[in-house]
Amino acid sequence: MRLALWTPRPDAEWVAALVPRLEREGRVELVAGGAAPEGSLDLYHVADDPAHVFVHRALRRRPGVVLLAEWGLHRLARAEALEQGGGEAYRAEARRAHGTTGAFVARQVERGLGGDLPSLLRMNDRVLEASLGLVAFSEWVRVRAAERLPGRPVVHVPLDFVGSPVDMPPRGAARQALGVPADGVLVALLSAPGERAATALRAVRAAEPGLRVQPWPEDPVAGRLLLAAADVAVALEHAPGGGLPSPLVRAVVAGVPTLVSAGTGAASDLPEGVAVRVSPGPSEGAELEALLLRLVRDPRLRERVGALARAHADARRDPAPAARTLLSLVGDVERSSGEGHRAFAARRAGEGTLLAAALEEVRWGARSLGLSDLPPGIEPLVASLLRAGR
Repeated sequence: MRLALWTPRPDAEWVAALVPRLEREGRVELVAGGAAPEGSLDLYHVADDPAHVFVHRALRRRPGVVLLAEWGLHRLARAEALEQGGGEAYRAEARRAHGTTGAFVARQVERGLGGDLPSLLRMNDRVLEASLGLVAFSEWVRVRAAERLPGRPVVHVPLDFVGSPVDMPPRGAARQALGVPADGVLVALLSAPGERAATALRAVRAAEPGLRVQPWPEDPVAGRLLLAAADVAVALEHAPGGGLPSPLVRAVVAGVPTLVSAGTGAASDLPEGVAVRVSPGPSEGAELEALLLRLVRDPRLRERVGALARAHADARRDPAPAARTLLSLVGDVERSSGEGHRAFAARRAGEGTLLAAALEEVRWGARSLGLSDLPPGIEPLVASLLRAGR
């Protein structure tokens, strides 16, 4: 067995931990650009980050097994489209994914008026169409992918935690380096707060004068120092992508009690007690204020939640179960990939034709009705209408 793992992060902890396990069953080549070896099955690591553009471009040429870290992929799809054909290509991709709504949002984004609208455009169709099988980093992503890929193998493997390092700077030294007093409380802000969350944080600081809030730094070393010193972390998501943001994963691994948004990928993968859920919407500010104050004022509660978080990460660090699941899926794909390759080739061959454009218009309409794809018999019907209209 020969596997080609496409990823812009060959140094990621899960890659370093997983590849030696996979190589017990065959050869694995890491592809950080260029071309994959002939005769290999491609594993595509996809996340909503422009760094993954070369992966996105490769899977559009050849289907394979997708390792999907996030669901939305708007930033990734836009970056790839802009590289290929500029604004026109981006607007076409947005329309392909969401019809007239997609085209409208794309125009607003290009004008700098998009705001939170891009979070409504789940531009992952290209990725799903090229998936012979799919590994979801979170259960949230797995559930949605399984709905879109009936008949194809879809599994959840918590790759974010696989191989995660356990070493942290000493807590006392970290707090001293950051200037946190012995009796002070440090809150690590892992994501940008919305208006309600920002108001709640101001209220908590006013109620607890010794409390300090520090945002997540860009430097990974500084991030480790922050988590080693932190008493609580806040990782609310206002445009959830369905995955687990890296700072959140690192906070759980470090055993820092963390508040997350209910209904997100984090909430689906982190049980109650491992993370503290805050309901998004009108009650978010009041809930965040009350829960944060409870944690700030109760060191024993912080200790219990932190221990549960650390145990959750420890149970998912071992690469052996992840490798077994991935190899099982790869085996399923290798045995049944013929039909998937033929369907992908047929759809790709028709791209750019009038029939293909018409079918895409019908396809997004079908998806808006909850269908995974076009019902049988639609393609010949549309083709006959186009011929009749000439």
